[in-house]
Amino acid sequence: MSYTVRRLFERDFFNLQDQWDALLNTSNADPLFMSWAWQVSWWEIWGNKLDLELLLLAVFDGDENLVGIAPLYLSSVTTPLGWKVRRLHVVGNAWKLGPTVRTEYVGVIVERRQQQSVMDTLSDYLAGLDWDEMIFADASARSMNMVETSLCDRLDLSRLVRSESGGVVIPVQGVFADWLARLGKNTRLKVYNRRDWFENSLQGRYEECHDPQRFLEQLNHFHWERWGKPCFDENAVRFHQAMLARLSRNQRPSLSVLTASGEVVSVLYDVQAGNRVYNLQAGFMENLNSKVSLGTLHLGYAIERAFRDTEVFSYDLLAGAGKNTFYKSHFRGEDVLFTTVEYVRSPVLKLAYSARGCLPSRLVSSINRFFRL
Repeated sequence: MSYTVRRLFERDFFNLQDQWDALLNTSNADPLFMSWAWQVSWWEIWGNKLDLELLLLAVFDGDENLVGIAPLYLSSVTTPLGWKVRRLHVVGNAWKLGPTVRTEYVGVIVERRQQQSVMDTLSDYLAGLDWDEMIFADASARSMNMVETSLCDRLDLSRLVRSESGGVVIPVQGVFADWLARLGKNTRLKVYNRRDWFENSLQGRYEECHDPQRFLEQLNHFHWERWGKPCFDENAVRFHQAMLARLSRNQRPSLSVLTASGEVVSVLYDVQAGNRVYNLQAGFMENLNSKVSLGTLHLGYAIERAFRDTEVFSYDLLAGAGKNTFYKSHFRGEDVLFTTVEYVRSPVLKLAYSARGCLPSRLVSSINRFFRL
């Protein structure tokens, strides 16, 4: 079968929801982070702000069916001697460009039955463009394997791992009580066993919030109190408001709160996409009462809810550590590794990266500054 790659423009991006979502449902791409709602909202907020050049590639088969989307963009950095380094990125992350929201499980969207052929077609198209390196930030092993099979073989790319971060996914197709029984004694106390005390002694309640703006304000308030800075800056708040308003039929927000005597003391920001619930953020009153760990207790309510929903297969705690420990490891889930990989195409950059391993650290720093590595 023959395939055609077309470069789409921003106006196309904003009118692509139905086709994008239909393709996403037939692919192995992540149903939240690679969804149209997430991707177009990210581009809307940061595309112009960071002076990025959209490279949105669509692949069509011989019958004009959309079978692949590579949501990419180009950025350029200039060395002190005036040499311009052109980098390809996946929409959703801005590696070394500026602060944005974190997009995980990044990749391309390909109809799963035509995966290899579509990736080969995309790779051949990318081979004809002018760029020096490609960044896949916070990619899963599945995403990288799909990309590398075609890209690295056909374009002779070098692969550098720039960072790794762990996450945890909790399977929720079993019985909630069985999962609780597998937890350590202290974790089970925080997740569930303090619930009766919270509800009876503090008049605690688990409730849904239906006002996204108010919810995000409460989330930022708790982060100010605990971390000394907001969870989301002004741009990130705008992103989340836009993304939540654009969710498709098989996506829905779950903005839950814990109240004590009618006062909101904890907020938990979840979104369900496909058969997975993603825990995006949380915030809580840190010193309400020494007997209860509000953040962990709140997660217990949300995880139990996921176990009870027959359409949900997993509850994803995503990447990132807690304030003091990697608390997610206590939840008896499956470990996930998120990797940021740099695929180097330029012979000059390949040489520069190779040289760094043989030089003193101060010279490595000089090379990094020169090439903006």
